Amino acid sequence: MFSYPTPAALLALLAMLFVSGCATTLPGDAAPRDVGVLPAALAEAFCYPGAAVDATIELVETKRHFRFYEGRFDSGLPDDPDPAPITFEWYQPAGVDRAPVALVLPILNGRKHIVRPFATYFAKHGYAAIIVDSRQRTTLEADILEPQAAILQAVRRHRRVLDWAESEPSLDAGRVVVFGASLGGFNAFFLSALDERVKAVVPALAAADLPYVFANSTENRIAEAFTNVREQLDISGEALESRMRERLDTDTAALAPYLDPDRVLMVVAKRDQAVPAAKQLELRELLGTPEAIQLPTGHVTAAAYVLYLRRRILEFFDTTLEQPGLSVVTISPDSCLATGRASIIGE
Repeated sequence: MFSYPTPAALLALLAMLFVSGCATTLPGDAAPRDVGVLPAALAEAFCYPGAAVDATIELVETKRHFRFYEGRFDSGLPDDPDPAPITFEWYQPAGVDRAPVALVLPILNGRKHIVRPFATYFAKHGYAAIIVDSRQRTTLEADILEPQAAILQAVRRHRRVLDWAESEPSLDAGRVVVFGASLGGFNAFFLSALDERVKAVVPALAAADLPYVFANSTENRIAEAFTNVREQLDISGEALESRMRERLDTDTAALAPYLDPDRVLMVVAKRDQAVPAAKQLELRELLGTPEAIQLPTGHVTAAAYVLYLRRRILEFFDTTLEQPGLSVVTISPDSCLATGRASIIGE
């Protein structure tokens, strides 16, 4: 969920990866497990009053294959602790009426140069690609202290982008796919687990057991934030990890049984220590062993596989959308998140 190299640094990474090996495919389970219905109790906190989205859209550039826009709108969430508007980049394919929507969620601190090649590639192949700017509530320390609040805010703001997509005539919000890397991979997972509008998801470098990831990550900013909170509370690292776990109702491990593994393609990194590789594979097991692309890399060096990954991900999206009507998650009809209930609470 962390730092990535600049484009210039990728050349050195590529040379190294020629030596380290190639990506491999871990096939999905031929007989995947039954998928449960997401209980209303897990979903209720993510509901919000329905409200129209009044977005400001500005055309930035017209390319041969797509038009590039920037958009922004107030979240419209009455209890949103973040006063900043929701902002995004929108790449609309040329000559496509009601294009399917590919939501692209970036890494920590919103560094979009890693995911833009995915967005433009998807747009060149007929998808309306939308990069949603990532926002932390305040600091990593605040997210460690109250991790459930951080997930709640991210999911609801991403759901509002889908609300906007439903109101845009050139977008087909009935065909939504989501890709995210690192922090974006976690966000892609959470959104897909809590919104039936998502038909396929690729969470890259995401893992089970978020408290363990924070407690054991080698990424400097995560390790520093975790140490700061531990010292602030005057507790051990093990105690802080347990405290986070107690405050997480919707960790990835808790939600995994409710995602359809046929609609999930994972990307895992064999030598990742920032998001420990063993926990990435643990999440895959909890999901029912979906197909996965395994990279022979660490966390940062996974960026060198962008060209390969975007082709594989596009193929997965195309194939999965050929099965209309199905979603990554099925939410209890008693929940206000269920399809057709317009995300409205207190009906």
